[in-house]
Amino acid sequence: MRFLKSKPLSAKSVESALRTVVDPVSGKPLPDAGRIESLMVSPAGDVVVALFGSAATQDADERLRYEVEQTVSKLPKVGKVSVILTAHADKPGASASLKAPDVRRVEKGDGLASERPRPAPAQSAAPALEIPGVQNIIAVASAKGGVGKSTLAINLAIALAERGLKVGVLDADVYGPSLPTMTGTVQASPEANAEGKLIPVEAFGLKLMSIGYVSDQDAPMIWRGPVVMSALTQMMKDVAWGELDLLILDTPPGTGDVQLTLAQRIQLAGAIIVSTPQEVALADVRRGVAMFEKTGVPVLGIVENMAWFEDPVSGNRTYLFGEGGARQLAEKLEISVLGEVPLIQGIREGGDSGQPASLASNPVRDIYLGIADCMLSELSAQTLPPAPEIIFE
Repeated sequence: MRFLKSKPLSAKSVESALRTVVDPVSGKPLPDAGRIESLMVSPAGDVVVALFGSAATQDADERLRYEVEQTVSKLPKVGKVSVILTAHADKPGASASLKAPDVRRVEKGDGLASERPRPAPAQSAAPALEIPGVQNIIAVASAKGGVGKSTLAINLAIALAERGLKVGVLDADVYGPSLPTMTGTVQASPEANAEGKLIPVEAFGLKLMSIGYVSDQDAPMIWRGPVVMSALTQMMKDVAWGELDLLILDTPPGTGDVQLTLAQRIQLAGAIIVSTPQEVALADVRRGVAMFEKTGVPVLGIVENMAWFEDPVSGNRTYLFGEGGARQLAEKLEISVLGEVPLIQGIREGGDSGQPASLASNPVRDIYLGIADCMLSELSAQTLPPAPEIIFE
């Protein structure tokens, strides 16, 4: 008896399945609508579909993206499915060869060699999402979880407010919102103003917003990409932020859909990368820096958390996670080190108690003030580019 080996999933079979999906703009089957930028199928059956989108049809594009994901996920032998909106142009469905010359293309295999020239800011249309009254939006990011990104975000915001700036913090980590706990505002319930916009929670001179204020604290966020971005968009544009010098975004860890979409849709003034010294974290930092560089977002610098442990009795330093890893990487990538934060019990206790460590007059406060000053210096040197259009080839 002969057993026929089943054929692996192919790009042709994926494209055939996508003919059941109708492009909402042209009314044509998706493969005929000029909306598929690229379609890749790995030997393991993982599928990546890049769709050409438009700033004018964002909501329809998100629905289309979700429909494509659902359609491909039903195919036999399919593995992980990733559907990405890779561009926002004036004419959705136009051929890639007809893109305006101001669209910046990202080549495969771009490296991070120090001799590689920095990418020039892309010149494109104004960003799709504007927040009235907010002068600068800063993303605090980490390509790896557990490195203290949220702790840095709130303590940095407090330090910036102490420098006399009007500061807001948006907890964009919808899967693990920690802002309410770290600021002691877990029981807060935002109200809406006469225009129907949410009024931010206020604490320590900051304006705060988090999905944690409007959801059950113990409920898991089982959301796909389009739903996550819809929630983040609402928390940015449907919040009465007022006049702010800086809005700090505490982003989810990683370099996935949320980070890419934020870079595409929002004019970020810059990004701060948070890491720990060990190589396993620094390897992810390289990816994070690459993502922001490729999307035209200035990387203001790296902050190294848990840099060392200092014995409170002897004063001796122990480098539990390695020494100077972030500084060496920053030199290689030609970006700044904004500061190094030691492993201090008071920082952890401040986050757990809702009284961040930077509130008190102590060496910890001075560390965060120093990071704030370095960040402001880097920010003042940047020329803010508009959000770029991104096409993966």
